[in-house]
Amino acid sequence: MWLQSGIEIFVLGVRNLLRNKLRSFLTMLGIIFGVGSVISMMAVGAGAREEILAQIQELGVNNIIVNSVKPPEETKASSQTNFLHTYGLTYRDSEQIEKTCPSVNKILPVNLVKERIWYGSKRLEASVLGVLPEQLQVLNLKVERGRLFTEIDSRSGQKVCIIRKGLIRDLETVEDVLGLTLRIGPYPFRVVGILEDNRYQSHTRKALALDNRGSEVYIPYRTSMKTYGIRSFVERSGSREYTEVELDQIIVETKGPDVVIDTARMISSILANFHEDRDYEIVVPLERLQEREKTQEVFSIVMVLIAGISLLVGGIGIVNIMLATITERTKEIGIRRALGATRSDIVIQFLMETVAISVIGGLFGCVFGFLGIFSITHFTEWKAVVNPSYALISLGISCTVGVVFGIYPARRAAHMDPIGALRYE
Repeated sequence: MWLQSGIEIFVLGVRNLLRNKLRSFLTMLGIIFGVGSVISMMAVGAGAREEILAQIQELGVNNIIVNSVKPPEETKASSQTNFLHTYGLTYRDSEQIEKTCPSVNKILPVNLVKERIWYGSKRLEASVLGVLPEQLQVLNLKVERGRLFTEIDSRSGQKVCIIRKGLIRDLETVEDVLGLTLRIGPYPFRVVGILEDNRYQSHTRKALALDNRGSEVYIPYRTSMKTYGIRSFVERSGSREYTEVELDQIIVETKGPDVVIDTARMISSILANFHEDRDYEIVVPLERLQEREKTQEVFSIVMVLIAGISLLVGGIGIVNIMLATITERTKEIGIRRALGATRSDIVIQFLMETVAISVIGGLFGCVFGFLGIFSITHFTEWKAVVNPSYALISLGISCTVGVVFGIYPARRAAHMDPIGALRYE
């Protein structure tokens, strides 16, 4: 009974709104923009959180990454065209960190080499990383086909490699390279594994000191040291430069996320004692996560304020239109009161009209919000996560706005003097 009566009153409210379609639509605009903003905000916020979690998953929440960084070159005499430049992390640094920091679980060295990869007549510039088998597990690297390195590969210095699936596309080959041989520089390496095709994001690549091409190749650490060593040669503008870096990178795995920040500070103090030139860089994924989360909180607050302002404007529009409607329908209100309608009946009638405005505006707002999400993801690099519950939440908010801002006009209509309303012209 109550449900049927409520539906009838709601339908009556919709009919009253349809009498002035343009005015009703203009009243809904604030609700439409507010609901659309809420849905877009929630989708973009959820996408940003997923990206943050993906970044931490790539780098590891328990890890601290320390990279060797070439310090600014000092002014050299113009006649000096051949020199050996030594910088970066050393084996002594690794040993000191292991001895001094009880919260360190393991330290994984990385030998990074820039080399050309040849497959038949195809050539590609790539980052070649000499790593221990544990590092692939620490960085959550999984093979799609083939296998990871074994201790036998590492100890015996086997010339085997693991490549990314994207590298195959870059080489523009349709052949199955698993088990075949690639030439990395002048040395042949057999492909034993192909990683899943999930290229690192740009901030992750920067943290791991990789280039932006996404064509890294992994080889056993001992093989890399025996084959390429710690010295590299660069020739530019007639000058030759030999660089010597004992450890291009170390990945420090701590015993838990609660000790990561303190361990990073200890590592920074240790390295500061041995490196006056600051030829190193410390990357703490957990610290970056916290920074990104703070930025995301600020962004979410701004978006909430924008959506709130739109809904407030929509609510003010509802009050305005309903007051005008009550003035226009004063005689109708007097007739209903004369026929026996109570004040609560009048309140419910006008509240249903404001709810109708809110519901219809909310539905249009959902469409606007999902179109906005599509536009954001299509024209920007932002990621959005769409969840049907966002529409339900937004509709609930719009209905609440309709009820809250409709109470005053409805009560004003209900408290009109019936006799004065009948005499109103």
